[in-house]
Amino acid sequence: MVKKPLDGIMQSHFSPQDNFLEIISQHLPDVIPSSIHHIQTGWTNIVISASDTKDSYIFRFPRNNFFSQMMLKDYSFCTFIKDKVRFKLPNLHLFYDKDRPFSMHQKIKGWSLTERFKSLSRQAITNVAFDIARFLKDLAAIDPKSLPNSCNMYVAKFLDELSEVTEQPYDLSQHNLLRELERDPHVVHGDLNPGNILLDENDRMIGVIDFAFAGISTDYCDISRIIGRSDAIFEEPLVKAYEATMGKKLDLKRIKSIIGIWNYVEEKYITYIRLHHPEIQLPS
Repeated sequence: MVKKPLDGIMQSHFSPQDNFLEIISQHLPDVIPSSIHHIQTGWTNIVISASDTKDSYIFRFPRNNFFSQMMLKDYSFCTFIKDKVRFKLPNLHLFYDKDRPFSMHQKIKGWSLTERFKSLSRQAITNVAFDIARFLKDLAAIDPKSLPNSCNMYVAKFLDELSEVTEQPYDLSQHNLLRELERDPHVVHGDLNPGNILLDENDRMIGVIDFAFAGISTDYCDISRIIGRSDAIFEEPLVKAYEATMGKKLDLKRIKSIIGIWNYVEEKYITYIRLHHPEIQLPS
């Protein structure tokens, strides 16, 4: 495994036309996949699930130069916080193919909250809400000043830079509320949506994945993100669990405002995906 500095400029990325099986074989000759599956829902990376006789693996190949950089941030952030949270995180391994970074990790056994939500009982929904709140409490205990320079980007700045990727007319003032609230900084996941939360066979939260958006923001960032991306029935349990666990009341109007920011960002990025990556399966 070769590591390169985060501040190096990535000159290239991957495309669906790359021979991923060949790339995997070149860099991991001991991994001989008996099956390989393209996961078509990855917005930022080409995601491949591969299995051999020993284990299952997830490979991620960035779709553009910006997310090549963010993959390095993901690696740095996961490495830094893995002993500071009570849930499993991907044990990322970073590789380079002709200066193009890609990652591999053993698949955390379980199901995403997206996959399981419709079948959860009310008690299971409450349990998961409290598990999420405990994860956010773990993050809140980390001093933002302790983050390595490689992963201490503010989320508002991240969204400013992401706007350039979308190649769409973009109103950066949409991020002003985040910029204002980030004067009280907290360590955040950044993209805490149901697809990035993993449940075990008992429908308890077992792990969290995908820290490409992670860094520093308001303490409202993650709770707003998970509420905004979840079914409406999940909002009340999440709010109650967060308030009970963190010991403070939430401003629901502020949550709605931050959800509005993310909706604007996603609208622009989805337009970009439809124009440049029609192979990606978007939510209906």
